[in-house]
Amino acid sequence: MAQPVVAYGSDVRPVRFGAPVALPSWTGNIGLGQVEITDAEPQAAHAVASALGANGVIAKQVAAPSGVASTVILTEGLAAAAPADAHWSALAQARHAGTPGSRIIFLQPSHAVSGLPGLSRTLQKEWPETSVATWTLSATDAQARAAHILSALAASLGDALITLDGQAHLTQVGPSLTPPAAARAPAAPGLWLVTGGARGVTATCAVELARRTGGTFLLAGRSALSPWPQGIPPTTELKTLRAALAQQAVASGQKVKPADIDRAARAALAGQEIQATLTALASAGGTAHYVQLDLSDTAALAPAIAAIQARHGAITGLVHGAGVLADRLAMEKTEAEVRKVFGPKVDGLLALLGTLDTGHLTHVGLFSSASALFGNTGQADYAMANECLNQLARQLAANLPATQVKSFNWGPWDGGMVDAGLAAHFAQQGIALIGQADGARIFADQLLDSPHDVVEILVGDEWSGG
Repeated sequence: MAQPVVAYGSDVRPVRFGAPVALPSWTGNIGLGQVEITDAEPQAAHAVASALGANGVIAKQVAAPSGVASTVILTEGLAAAAPADAHWSALAQARHAGTPGSRIIFLQPSHAVSGLPGLSRTLQKEWPETSVATWTLSATDAQARAAHILSALAASLGDALITLDGQAHLTQVGPSLTPPAAARAPAAPGLWLVTGGARGVTATCAVELARRTGGTFLLAGRSALSPWPQGIPPTTELKTLRAALAQQAVASGQKVKPADIDRAARAALAGQEIQATLTALASAGGTAHYVQLDLSDTAALAPAIAAIQARHGAITGLVHGAGVLADRLAMEKTEAEVRKVFGPKVDGLLALLGTLDTGHLTHVGLFSSASALFGNTGQADYAMANECLNQLARQLAANLPATQVKSFNWGPWDGGMVDAGLAAHFAQQGIALIGQADGARIFADQLLDSPHDVVEILVGDEWSGG
């Protein structure tokens, strides 16, 4: 007799664009006030300014917002620029425009890898007295874009995709998904490349994949596989290890700086965790190798991946869990912080995909974040980068119909990047943490067995607070 399927411990829901919503025709000046349009993409800016002018609204094209306009349309997302450049420019320009009572509209194309909805959703929380939205435009012709923007202005539209027919589609979270009743027949063991997968929650998910699929797992991470220092008892506590290393140095007559002791302790703990993951993968039925690879060093990726595939064969599964945080309010955030966050999560992934033959890929699992879907105070860059993953996943799924592509908008895990301070922050909002075993089960279930058209997935509670 078949055993009943055990429900997930966390809510799992698909994220899709909803049914089309017809936008109204322009009926005259609808209280836009003074309008400024940045000229980062000159054709779009000119077309929108001309269309507004033809309808009696004076709109100025500007290099940067003046800070006094009531409505500011930012074209930085339409410009031909690298993701980190475009997103930093959009954020920097918004800071000039974000005054109480004003309205800011980001524009981005649907065909590019852009995550400005993550920015607008975050700014809605950080700047509650400012109206902020992102319009994702399917049209590429400047005149068609201008017509769609005027209709969206007439509708006071929030975040939306505007398709070629001029209709709006809003992002919607669907009903809860249940665990699959039965797994698909296992495919031949593949070669998985897992970025950020040697430690933390990504490693937990990789072990569950190995248990179900077997195959070979290449764990790529920035940390070196450092050996455990001789003569030091094993520990997982940084403070304990630093003290032991300091005592060892004193006993041997060495003069070691505290910064060097801290660096050695962190490297040893990282190496210990990596080795534990390799052992867990082997115990789960996989073959595991560790590859030191810094995804933010995009120039080094092509030769590194070529060497990996020359040794192991074509990569057939990709799990992208690499990422870093640089939390700070949008008004204080620096360009270096935005680039730090975009480096491994977006730039590295794009460079990685550029080196792979995507025709060999059977599975792609991307670790996004609920911050992309709801915004999160202090995480403008992280929300943007993760929304880039969501958009890229939709594009990959459309272009690779035989490949399982999933982007997981994870809520906070019990572990990983969530320290005690973040855990308390989420608890105040009534957001439960995702258990390690439950999260790994959800990841493997959905990546391996959910329908192809379920691409973007929210895991965990919906966020409402700041």
